[in-house]
Amino acid sequence: MLLYSDDTSPWCAPVRAAIYAKGLDVTIAPPPGGMNSDEYRRISVTKTIPCLILDDGAPLPESAVILAYLDEKFTERPLMPSDAEGRARVFLLQRLAEGGILVPLVEFFHDITAGDPDAGAKARERLGTGLARLEHFVAADGYAAGPAFTRADCVLGPALFGIPALGGLLGDPQLLASYPKLAAYAGRAAQHPAIAKVLGELQAALAASGMAAG
Repeated sequence: MLLYSDDTSPWCAPVRAAIYAKGLDVTIAPPPGGMNSDEYRRISVTKTIPCLILDDGAPLPESAVILAYLDEKFTERPLMPSDAEGRARVFLLQRLAEGGILVPLVEFFHDITAGDPDAGAKARERLGTGLARLEHFVAADGYAAGPAFTRADCVLGPALFGIPALGGLLGDPQLLASYPKLAAYAGRAAQHPAIAKVLGELQAALAASGMAAG
């Protein structure tokens, strides 16, 4: 299998984290010709990343869909609990992280690219809502949903990195510190080998793009 990914994309990071955590033999490459190329459009259909190319050549886009597929296809090192309540908690945290952190960060980049002078203030408000909800539901110790590393960590671990890393641009370098449970979780999650690898890739991508942390 082949994953088309980009180290600057917050939607790609969760899939790479799952691949690393499960120890899968998946080739990772940038979109051929770039995301806007005709070649990549023909391959991916949606022209979005990430996009997993299955062994039969079929494209599978959408981060959450790919996460679920990889976990169900390769059952060793599962990233979901076996009980219904545990799975529901993971799904909840995953959705809250996507909607409360990833979406606002992507909207923030769109706003600053468009030259919106209020981009930082809008992003802080959106992120504040998302972080407050996550602060309530994230586990007080261990990983996001409890003692086991799950799909929720694949999303939330890399997502939280963007808050302090872009703090200067957001206008509040200490935003994450206002949510002590999440700040403590971020430190724990960063120690997991899969998350540590993804964070290294994200940090290098930010540095290459000229965006300084802090």
